[in-house]
Amino acid sequence: MITPMYKYNFLVYHRDFDDFLLKLQELGVVDISMENRNVDEDEKKIIEKIAKVSSTIKFLETRTVPDEKITLSHSADEIISRVELLQREHEQFENAIKKAQKELAEVEPWGNFDQKTLNLLAEKGINVRFFVASEKVFDEEWLYEYPIEVINHTNGLYYFVLVDSGGLSFPVDAQEVRTPQFSVKEKELEIQRYHHRIDEISKELDFLSLYIDTLKHEQANLTNQLDFKMVKSSAVAEAESTIMVLEGWVPETLNEKVKQVLDSESVIYISSKASLHDNAPILLQNNKFAKLFEPISKLFAFPTYAELDLTPFFAPFFMLFFGFCFGDAGYGLIFVLAATLYKFKAKPEFKPLLTLIQILGSSTILFGALTGTVFGVSLVDVDIPALENFKSYFFDQDKMFKLSLILGLVQIIFGMCVKAANLWIQYSWKHAISTISWVVLIVSTGLFYLLGQNPESSLKLFDPIHLAILGLAGVGIMFFNSPGKNPFYNFGLGLWETYNMATGLLGDTLSYIRLFALGLSSGILGSVFNSLAFGMSPDIPVLKQVVIVLILIIGHSINIFMSALGSLVHPMRLTFVEFYKNAGFTGGGRGYDPFRKKTVEA
Repeated sequence: MITPMYKYNFLVYHRDFDDFLLKLQELGVVDISMENRNVDEDEKKIIEKIAKVSSTIKFLETRTVPDEKITLSHSADEIISRVELLQREHEQFENAIKKAQKELAEVEPWGNFDQKTLNLLAEKGINVRFFVASEKVFDEEWLYEYPIEVINHTNGLYYFVLVDSGGLSFPVDAQEVRTPQFSVKEKELEIQRYHHRIDEISKELDFLSLYIDTLKHEQANLTNQLDFKMVKSSAVAEAESTIMVLEGWVPETLNEKVKQVLDSESVIYISSKASLHDNAPILLQNNKFAKLFEPISKLFAFPTYAELDLTPFFAPFFMLFFGFCFGDAGYGLIFVLAATLYKFKAKPEFKPLLTLIQILGSSTILFGALTGTVFGVSLVDVDIPALENFKSYFFDQDKMFKLSLILGLVQIIFGMCVKAANLWIQYSWKHAISTISWVVLIVSTGLFYLLGQNPESSLKLFDPIHLAILGLAGVGIMFFNSPGKNPFYNFGLGLWETYNMATGLLGDTLSYIRLFALGLSSGILGSVFNSLAFGMSPDIPVLKQVVIVLILIIGHSINIFMSALGSLVHPMRLTFVEFYKNAGFTGGGRGYDPFRKKTVEA
């Protein structure tokens, strides 16, 4: 459900406004309306600085924190500047290494030589010229005809030098190359120096990770400054800018606390309970079970303040759909056990997520037991005497197919009931009649059809009683779809809605076949991996068992990952498309975000 909100309008003398905002920030429960405002230059600078601090924190969190205690003597700005400098330097040396390695690859065939010796020879008129020739071109006779020396022979190329004391003609088909400016050893030493400097940079960055808490405090301070400026600029100046008017929202549960604080500070304010059509912030307040599914509902959108929160309505269906898609009792047991064991050492904020995993795992065990599937093994095909009396109760593929459609139709009709309740609350009972009529038409048709299957029943499909119900429902559908409008307009709109319902209801219901398909594919893949494990293992003692275990672990791990992913995505799709559509969900609300001081946990 959505927590009721109280709307506050504060009237504050302009000289006291900053002090008032500081007290409001300390109180930390008032959500300030900040609509239709532009971000000024000061706020842009703070936002840029927050982004810089955040990126620095994110980077330093990837470093290895040294196990030492030091006195932190540097400011956040100094740390940020130093980290940026080291990052740039690190990148420069990485690029220098790549360039040096490329140059090393070019000079490597020539080996090590002394550049000074070559220069001394050149001063005395003796030039050492460098040549490259392919194996097809190179002739061994050159070694006897010219003063040359082969330096290297690799990759189909000859690398050789010619000693030219002046005027020597070398009319052969070989490519003369530029004299290398450095030797292999010199370039290797250069690369070593680069690596050494990179190691020094890495150690310093690891050391700077000790300042993460300092940066987080700076991030919190900057965020508080930004919030303060944004709230201050959201106020409206009245009475020649001597009175500042500020609008805010307070949850009903905290209303008395806020009033007491405001009264003690002698603040002038106007308070009233928010109406359904106010743009109040949304604070969800659900029971322990539904609260676990709030992160899923927030992935789509917050409801508007006038709407019902759909979280408690889709939560049971989502749980069932997940189990239906996963459909293997063995996999569900792994989820339950893993979440239960991890709970003992998990942080408090992660425990609700682990509880959700336990619930989804339990649902998987339920549907796995329903179909008799455990780690890809169908218990129906296993010769276990203790299970013989229960095999007739396992659902086959035909029953699971029908069950998926039944669950889908139930959720769709339930969504229509929620839509009717929403319309009744937001507008009036008249606006809900059309939706209620559709529910009556669908449910009565299904009920009379089922009753008609019994030969002894006096109630049949389209008998007078059923026709009377259909007639009443038809009136509601045709003439109450838009209360207050012309009857002919309503009738035309009713025909259009009838067409949409006839096509949409069928399509929506068929969408739930994906539950059956995913559950079936999960079981088939598990069975395939079992067959591979026992069919591909060699007939060698010990090795056979090792291969079986490896294939089972790898195969079922892949199946668990893929099935879990599908079991999350497809129920979400059914929830956010089919259920939300039939429930008439509008969405677009904004979450409750009180004006408060951000702090850093120790």
